[in-house]
Amino acid sequence: MIKINFDGSVKARAAASGFIFRDHLGNPLLASASSSGHASVPITEATALRDSLAAAKDKGFQFLEVEGDSKLVIDAVNGVSHPPWRLRKIIQDIRSLATSFSTITFKHVFREANFVADAVTTLGHLYSDRVWWANRFPHAVTRAILFDSVNGGGQRGLCI
Repeated sequence: MIKINFDGSVKARAAASGFIFRDHLGNPLLASASSSGHASVPITEATALRDSLAAAKDKGFQFLEVEGDSKLVIDAVNGVSHPPWRLRKIIQDIRSLATSFSTITFKHVFREANFVADAVTTLGHLYSDRVWWANRFPHAVTRAILFDSVNGGGQRGLCI
């Protein structure tokens, strides 16, 4: 089972997206971030999810647990709510990619439990092209992973 956490960010009208893959023990396998130009937070979040699934498919992963802090995106993917019209095509792409896996679940988590993906995504604001990390991760990401492993996930109101 591979766990994917994804996130999107908009700062000063500049958007970035990112995701991280971890194994069943919580060890990081792969992370990626990219600048997304100008986009809304929901578009950026949905794009991060779509990109993470495309990467998982390329890597041949079959059993996925996907977590994100965008309730709007998670509920739209799970069919709990209808996506806003600006998200419809991306949500369709996500649902189509989801059929590529043997098992996949989509779960909403609070921001405090998604801070490792946030650390990865924040780096996307620094690069013009998509960046990938495997084996060695930037200090900010490593610090977030360590905090997550020691703390057992974020509690509401807790920050690093």
